[in-house]
Amino acid sequence: MTQAAATNPQTRSAVNTCIREFDERDIPQVADLHTRVFRPAGVVTARDRARHRDYFATVFLDNPWPAPRLASLVCEQDGRISGFLGVVPRRMWLKGNHLLAAISSQFIVDPASHSALIAVQLAKAFLDGPQDLSISDEATDASRLIWEGLGGTTALLHSIYWTRPLRPARLAVSLLRNRAGLASLASVAGPPSRLVDALATRLRVSQMYQALPRTVGSDLGADIVLAHLPEFTTRDSLRVEYDDRTLDWLMERAASRRTDGHLHKRAVHDEQDLIGWYVYHLDGHGSADVLQVAATPASIGEVLDDLLYHAWRQGATAVTGRLDPRFMQAFSDKLCLFHRRGPWMLVSSRKPELVRPFQCGDVSFSRFDGEWCLGF
Repeated sequence: MTQAAATNPQTRSAVNTCIREFDERDIPQVADLHTRVFRPAGVVTARDRARHRDYFATVFLDNPWPAPRLASLVCEQDGRISGFLGVVPRRMWLKGNHLLAAISSQFIVDPASHSALIAVQLAKAFLDGPQDLSISDEATDASRLIWEGLGGTTALLHSIYWTRPLRPARLAVSLLRNRAGLASLASVAGPPSRLVDALATRLRVSQMYQALPRTVGSDLGADIVLAHLPEFTTRDSLRVEYDDRTLDWLMERAASRRTDGHLHKRAVHDEQDLIGWYVYHLDGHGSADVLQVAATPASIGEVLDDLLYHAWRQGATAVTGRLDPRFMQAFSDKLCLFHRRGPWMLVSSRKPELVRPFQCGDVSFSRFDGEWCLGF
Protein backbone atom coordinates (compact mmCIF):
# COMPACT_ATOMS: atom_id res chain seq x y z
CA MET A 1 0.00 0.00 0.00
CA THR A 2 1.35 3.41 -0.92
CA GLN A 3 1.52 6.49 1.26
CA ALA A 4 -1.62 7.83 -0.39
CA ALA A 5 -3.44 4.62 0.44
CA ALA A 6 -2.82 5.24 4.12
CA THR A 7 -4.67 8.54 4.00
CA ASN A 8 -7.17 8.16 1.14
CA PRO A 9 -10.58 6.88 2.29
CA GLN A 10 -11.31 5.69 -1.24
CA THR A 11 -8.48 3.14 -1.27
CA ARG A 12 -10.15 -0.29 -1.08
CA SER A 13 -9.28 -3.93 -1.58
CA ALA A 14 -11.29 -6.59 -3.34
CA VAL A 15 -13.01 -7.53 -0.08
CA ASN A 16 -14.40 -4.01 0.44
CA THR A 17 -11.76 -3.04 2.99
CA CYS A 18 -10.10 0.35 3.31
CA ILE A 19 -7.30 1.76 5.41
CA ARG A 20 -8.00 5.38 6.22
CA GLU A 21 -7.29 8.11 8.76
CA PHE A 22 -8.79 7.81 12.22
CA ASP A 23 -11.16 10.65 13.15
CA GLU A 24 -13.43 11.62 16.02
CA ARG A 25 -16.41 9.69 14.64
CA ASP A 26 -14.43 6.45 14.96
CA ILE A 27 -13.79 6.76 18.69
CA PRO A 28 -16.79 4.70 19.93
CA GLN A 29 -15.99 1.77 17.63
CA VAL A 30 -12.24 1.87 18.31
CA ALA A 31 -12.81 2.06 22.08
CA ASP A 32 -15.18 -0.89 21.92
CA LEU A 33 -12.66 -2.86 19.82
CA HIS A 34 -9.94 -2.14 22.37
CA THR A 35 -12.21 -3.40 25.15
CA ARG A 36 -13.11 -6.59 23.28
CA VAL A 37 -9.47 -7.40 22.61
CA PHE A 38 -7.93 -6.54 25.98
CA ARG A 39 -10.86 -7.14 28.36
CA PRO A 40 -12.89 -9.88 26.67
CA ALA A 41 -14.33 -11.26 29.92
CA GLY A 42 -14.26 -8.17 32.11
CA VAL A 43 -17.20 -6.13 33.31
CA VAL A 44 -17.28 -2.81 31.46
CA THR A 45 -19.13 0.05 33.11
CA ALA A 46 -20.37 3.29 31.61
CA ARG A 47 -17.48 5.02 33.36
CA ASP A 48 -15.02 2.61 31.72
CA ARG A 49 -16.46 3.39 28.29
CA ALA A 50 -16.21 7.13 28.94
CA ARG A 51 -12.56 6.78 30.02
CA HIS A 52 -11.79 4.75 26.92
CA ARG A 53 -13.29 7.31 24.59
CA ASP A 54 -11.59 10.21 26.35
CA TYR A 55 -8.26 8.37 26.11
CA PHE A 56 -8.42 7.85 22.34
CA ALA A 57 -9.40 11.50 21.81
CA THR A 58 -6.69 12.87 24.12
CA VAL A 59 -3.77 10.75 22.92
CA PHE A 60 -4.46 10.28 19.21
CA LEU A 61 -6.40 13.40 18.23
CA ASP A 62 -5.55 16.14 20.73
CA ASN A 63 -1.85 15.52 21.45
CA PRO A 64 0.44 18.58 21.21
CA TRP A 65 2.39 17.55 18.09
CA PRO A 66 0.67 19.06 15.03
CA ALA A 67 1.41 17.05 11.89
CA PRO A 68 -1.53 17.35 9.47
CA ARG A 69 -0.35 14.61 7.12
CA LEU A 70 0.42 12.11 9.89
CA ALA A 71 -2.59 10.49 11.55
CA SER A 72 -3.66 7.31 13.30
CA LEU A 73 -5.16 4.65 11.06
CA VAL A 74 -8.22 2.42 11.04
CA CYS A 75 -9.20 -0.54 8.91
CA GLU A 76 -12.84 -0.34 7.89
CA GLN A 77 -14.80 -3.24 6.45
CA ASP A 78 -18.32 -2.45 5.22
CA GLY A 79 -18.66 0.37 7.75
CA ARG A 80 -17.29 -1.66 10.66
CA ILE A 81 -13.86 -0.90 12.12
CA SER A 82 -11.82 -4.08 12.44
CA GLY A 83 -8.37 -2.64 13.14
CA PHE A 84 -6.61 0.38 14.61
CA LEU A 85 -3.02 1.61 14.72
CA GLY A 86 -2.41 4.66 16.88
CA VAL A 87 0.16 7.18 15.63
CA VAL A 88 1.63 10.05 17.64
CA PRO A 89 4.12 12.47 16.02
CA ARG A 90 7.36 13.34 17.75
CA ARG A 91 9.96 15.96 16.88
CA MET A 92 13.57 14.80 16.84
CA TRP A 93 16.96 16.31 16.05
CA LEU A 94 20.15 15.03 14.43
CA LYS A 95 23.24 17.06 13.58
CA GLY A 96 21.38 20.32 13.24
CA ASN A 97 18.46 18.86 11.27
CA HIS A 98 14.91 18.76 12.61
CA LEU A 99 13.08 15.49 11.94
CA LEU A 100 9.53 14.17 12.14
CA ALA A 101 9.23 10.83 13.91
CA ALA A 102 6.08 8.77 14.39
CA ILE A 103 5.44 6.59 17.45
CA SER A 104 3.02 3.72 16.92
CA SER A 105 0.83 2.51 19.79
CA GLN A 106 -2.30 0.44 20.41
CA PHE A 107 -1.95 -1.83 17.38
CA ILE A 108 -5.34 -3.59 17.60
CA VAL A 109 -6.98 -6.03 15.21
CA ASP A 110 -10.33 -7.76 15.68
CA PRO A 111 -9.51 -11.49 16.00
CA ALA A 112 -12.83 -12.29 14.31
CA SER A 113 -11.63 -10.63 11.10
CA HIS A 114 -8.84 -11.55 8.66
CA SER A 115 -6.46 -10.41 11.39
CA ALA A 116 -3.13 -11.26 9.75
CA LEU A 117 -3.99 -9.47 6.51
CA ILE A 118 -5.41 -6.44 8.33
CA ALA A 119 -2.34 -6.21 10.59
CA VAL A 120 0.00 -6.20 7.58
CA GLN A 121 -2.10 -3.59 5.75
CA LEU A 122 -2.16 -1.27 8.76
CA ALA A 123 1.56 -1.66 9.42
CA LYS A 124 2.47 -1.03 5.78
CA ALA A 125 0.25 2.05 5.61
CA PHE A 126 1.97 3.38 8.73
CA LEU A 127 5.51 2.70 7.51
CA ASP A 128 4.70 4.27 4.13
CA GLY A 129 3.68 7.51 5.84
CA PRO A 130 5.34 10.93 5.55
CA GLN A 131 7.47 10.63 8.69
CA ASP A 132 11.28 10.53 8.57
CA LEU A 133 11.44 7.82 11.23
CA SER A 134 8.97 5.23 12.55
CA ILE A 135 9.33 3.81 16.09
CA SER A 136 7.54 1.15 18.10
CA ASP A 137 9.19 0.48 21.46
CA GLU A 138 6.71 -1.91 23.10
CA ALA A 139 6.26 -4.31 20.20
CA THR A 140 5.21 -7.94 20.50
CA ASP A 141 6.82 -10.87 18.72
CA ALA A 142 4.02 -10.82 16.14
CA SER A 143 4.50 -7.10 15.48
CA ARG A 144 8.23 -7.67 15.07
CA LEU A 145 7.65 -10.30 12.38
CA ILE A 146 5.36 -7.97 10.44
CA TRP A 147 7.67 -4.97 10.86
CA GLU A 148 10.79 -6.82 9.71
CA GLY A 149 8.85 -8.37 6.83
CA LEU A 150 8.09 -4.83 5.64
CA GLY A 151 11.73 -3.78 5.80
CA GLY A 152 11.92 -2.48 9.37
CA THR A 153 14.69 -3.17 11.87
CA THR A 154 14.81 -4.46 15.46
CA ALA A 155 16.99 -2.31 17.72
CA LEU A 156 18.43 -5.21 19.71
CA LEU A 157 20.46 -3.17 22.20
CA HIS A 158 17.45 -1.04 23.07
CA SER A 159 15.31 -4.16 23.51
CA ILE A 160 17.38 -5.22 26.53
CA TYR A 161 16.18 -4.37 30.05
CA TRP A 162 18.01 -4.16 33.35
CA THR A 163 16.76 -4.95 36.85
CA ARG A 164 18.38 -4.10 40.17
CA PRO A 165 16.91 -5.96 43.18
CA LEU A 166 16.64 -3.70 46.23
CA ARG A 167 14.87 -6.09 48.61
CA PRO A 168 15.87 -9.45 47.10
CA ALA A 169 14.01 -11.67 49.56
CA ARG A 170 10.71 -9.83 49.14
CA LEU A 171 11.25 -9.81 45.38
CA ALA A 172 11.61 -13.60 45.45
CA VAL A 173 8.45 -13.91 47.54
CA SER A 174 6.51 -11.75 45.08
CA LEU A 175 7.64 -14.00 42.23
CA LEU A 176 6.46 -17.05 44.18
CA ARG A 177 3.12 -15.40 44.81
CA ASN A 178 2.54 -15.13 41.08
CA ARG A 179 3.28 -18.81 40.41
CA ALA A 180 0.42 -21.28 40.49
CA GLY A 181 0.66 -23.64 43.44
CA LEU A 182 3.31 -21.59 45.27
CA ALA A 183 1.14 -18.84 46.77
CA SER A 184 0.91 -20.68 50.11
CA LEU A 185 4.70 -20.89 50.30
CA ALA A 186 4.92 -17.17 49.60
CA SER A 187 2.57 -16.37 52.50
CA VAL A 188 4.76 -18.38 54.89
CA ALA A 189 7.98 -16.81 53.61
CA GLY A 190 6.66 -13.24 53.78
CA PRO A 191 7.62 -12.27 57.38
CA PRO A 192 11.12 -13.84 57.29
CA SER A 193 11.83 -12.12 53.98
CA ARG A 194 11.49 -8.72 55.63
CA LEU A 195 14.13 -9.62 58.19
CA VAL A 196 16.49 -10.91 55.50
CA ASP A 197 16.09 -7.72 53.47
CA ALA A 198 16.60 -5.50 56.51
CA LEU A 199 19.95 -7.18 57.16
CA ALA A 200 20.99 -7.28 53.50
CA THR A 201 20.38 -3.57 52.91
CA ARG A 202 21.85 -2.28 56.18
CA LEU A 203 25.00 -4.37 56.66
CA ARG A 204 27.98 -2.61 55.07
CA VAL A 205 29.54 -5.91 54.02
CA SER A 206 26.46 -6.78 51.95
CA GLN A 207 26.35 -6.09 48.22
CA MET A 208 22.73 -4.97 48.74
CA TYR A 209 23.79 -2.31 51.26
CA GLN A 210 22.08 1.02 50.60
CA ALA A 211 24.47 3.82 51.44
CA LEU A 212 23.28 7.41 51.75
CA PRO A 213 24.37 9.08 48.47
CA ARG A 214 26.38 12.26 48.64
CA THR A 215 24.17 13.87 46.03
CA VAL A 216 21.23 16.18 46.70
CA GLY A 217 17.88 15.77 44.99
CA SER A 218 15.10 18.19 44.08
CA ASP A 219 11.86 18.08 42.15
CA LEU A 220 12.38 17.80 38.40
CA GLY A 221 10.45 20.46 36.51
CA ALA A 222 10.04 20.99 32.80
CA ASP A 223 12.24 24.09 33.01
CA ILE A 224 15.23 22.01 34.14
CA VAL A 225 14.81 19.49 31.32
CA LEU A 226 14.45 22.16 28.65
CA ALA A 227 17.44 24.14 29.89
CA HIS A 228 19.86 21.25 30.42
CA LEU A 229 18.96 18.39 28.06
CA PRO A 230 21.76 19.17 25.54
CA GLU A 231 24.29 18.77 28.37
CA PHE A 232 23.31 15.12 28.81
CA THR A 233 23.31 14.03 25.18
CA THR A 234 26.14 13.62 22.72
CA ARG A 235 26.33 16.69 20.51
CA ASP A 236 25.73 14.82 17.25
CA SER A 237 23.49 12.05 18.58
CA LEU A 238 19.87 11.53 17.58
CA ARG A 239 17.55 12.89 20.26
CA VAL A 240 14.00 13.94 21.00
CA GLU A 241 13.10 17.64 20.97
CA TYR A 242 10.88 19.08 23.69
CA ASP A 243 9.13 22.38 24.32
CA ASP A 244 7.02 23.58 27.27
CA ARG A 245 3.75 22.24 25.91
CA THR A 246 4.95 18.82 24.78
CA LEU A 247 6.97 18.17 27.93
CA ASP A 248 4.10 19.19 30.22
CA TRP A 249 1.76 16.90 28.25
CA LEU A 250 4.12 13.95 28.61
CA MET A 251 4.60 14.58 32.33
CA GLU A 252 0.85 14.71 32.83
CA ARG A 253 0.32 11.51 30.83
CA ALA A 254 3.03 9.71 32.79
CA ALA A 255 1.56 10.82 36.12
CA SER A 256 -2.03 9.94 35.28
CA ARG A 257 -1.65 6.77 33.24
CA ARG A 258 -1.66 4.38 36.21
CA THR A 259 -3.63 4.89 39.39
CA ASP A 260 -1.97 2.12 41.43
CA GLY A 261 1.23 4.02 42.16
CA HIS A 262 3.10 7.30 41.98
CA LEU A 263 5.39 9.03 39.48
CA HIS A 264 8.71 10.25 40.90
CA LYS A 265 10.71 12.97 39.09
CA ARG A 266 14.02 13.95 40.64
CA ALA A 267 16.87 16.22 39.60
CA VAL A 268 20.24 15.20 41.02
CA HIS A 269 22.81 17.78 42.16
CA ASP A 270 26.44 17.44 43.20
CA GLU A 271 26.98 20.42 45.51
CA GLN A 272 25.73 23.27 43.29
CA ASP A 273 25.83 21.56 39.90
CA LEU A 274 23.10 19.57 38.16
CA ILE A 275 24.57 16.18 37.22
CA GLY A 276 21.45 14.45 35.89
CA TRP A 277 17.89 13.39 36.63
CA TYR A 278 15.55 10.42 36.53
CA VAL A 279 11.85 9.66 36.22
CA TYR A 280 10.28 6.44 37.49
CA HIS A 281 6.87 5.04 38.37
CA LEU A 282 6.50 3.04 41.59
CA ASP A 283 3.46 0.77 41.61
CA GLY A 284 1.54 -0.62 44.55
CA HIS A 285 3.50 -3.89 44.48
CA GLY A 286 6.90 -2.26 44.97
CA SER A 287 8.10 -2.35 41.37
CA ALA A 288 9.91 0.81 40.25
CA ASP A 289 9.65 1.24 36.47
CA VAL A 290 12.29 3.69 35.19
CA LEU A 291 11.13 5.87 32.31
CA GLN A 292 14.15 8.12 31.86
CA VAL A 293 17.68 8.58 33.19
CA ALA A 294 19.75 11.59 32.09
CA ALA A 295 23.44 11.77 32.93
CA THR A 296 26.92 12.02 31.48
CA PRO A 297 29.46 9.18 31.43
CA ALA A 298 31.16 10.92 34.37
CA SER A 299 27.99 11.34 36.46
CA ILE A 300 25.93 8.23 35.67
CA GLY A 301 27.28 6.32 38.68
CA GLU A 302 26.16 8.96 41.16
CA VAL A 303 22.80 9.43 39.42
CA LEU A 304 22.16 5.67 39.65
CA ASP A 305 23.17 5.66 43.31
CA ASP A 306 20.63 8.40 43.99
CA LEU A 307 17.95 6.56 42.00
CA LEU A 308 18.46 3.24 43.77
CA TYR A 309 18.55 4.82 47.22
CA HIS A 310 15.49 6.97 46.56
CA ALA A 311 13.47 4.01 45.24
CA TRP A 312 14.57 1.90 48.21
CA ARG A 313 13.45 4.59 50.67
CA GLN A 314 10.09 4.68 48.87
CA GLY A 315 9.63 0.94 49.52
CA ALA A 316 10.59 -0.51 46.13
CA THR A 317 11.62 -4.16 45.99
CA ALA A 318 13.34 -3.74 42.61
CA VAL A 319 14.11 -1.10 39.99
CA THR A 320 13.88 -1.93 36.31
CA GLY A 321 14.34 -0.01 33.08
CA ARG A 322 15.38 -0.23 29.45
CA LEU A 323 19.07 -0.30 28.71
CA ASP A 324 20.81 2.83 27.52
CA PRO A 325 23.84 1.27 25.78
CA ARG A 326 25.97 4.30 26.57
CA PHE A 327 25.81 3.38 30.27
CA MET A 328 26.00 -0.42 30.12
CA GLN A 329 29.17 -0.56 32.21
CA ALA A 330 27.66 1.65 34.92
CA PHE A 331 24.53 -0.55 35.16
CA SER A 332 26.74 -3.62 35.41
CA ASP A 333 28.84 -2.00 38.16
CA LYS A 334 25.64 -1.37 40.16
CA LEU A 335 24.85 -5.12 40.06
CA CYS A 336 22.00 -4.81 37.57
CA LEU A 337 20.77 -7.94 35.83
CA PHE A 338 20.33 -7.74 32.05
CA HIS A 339 17.46 -9.52 30.32
CA ARG A 340 14.89 -9.24 27.54
CA ARG A 341 11.55 -9.34 29.25
CA GLY A 342 9.24 -9.03 26.25
CA PRO A 343 8.84 -5.72 24.37
CA TRP A 344 10.95 -5.08 21.30
CA MET A 345 12.07 -1.72 20.00
CA LEU A 346 11.45 -1.49 16.26
CA VAL A 347 12.58 1.29 13.92
CA SER A 348 12.15 2.02 10.23
CA SER A 349 13.24 4.80 7.91
CA ARG A 350 13.97 5.40 4.26
CA LYS A 351 17.15 7.13 5.51
CA PRO A 352 19.75 4.61 6.84
CA GLU A 353 21.45 7.35 8.88
CA LEU A 354 18.34 7.50 11.11
CA VAL A 355 18.28 3.75 11.78
CA ARG A 356 22.01 3.44 12.43
CA PRO A 357 21.97 5.31 15.81
CA PHE A 358 19.53 2.74 17.21
CA GLN A 359 21.76 -0.09 16.07
CA CYS A 360 24.92 1.32 17.62
CA GLY A 361 23.34 2.91 20.73
CA ASP A 362 24.00 6.53 19.79
CA VAL A 363 20.47 7.80 20.42
CA SER A 364 18.71 9.52 23.30
CA PHE A 365 15.26 7.95 23.25
CA SER A 366 13.80 6.80 26.56
CA ARG A 367 10.61 5.00 27.56
CA PHE A 368 9.30 8.42 28.56
CA ASP A 369 9.53 9.38 24.87
CA GLY A 370 7.90 6.23 23.53
CA GLU A 371 4.77 4.17 24.08
CA TRP A 372 4.76 4.09 27.90
CA CYS A 373 3.17 7.53 28.23
CA LEU A 374 0.75 6.73 25.40
CA GLY A 375 -0.75 3.64 27.02
CA PHE A 376 -4.26 3.36 28.42
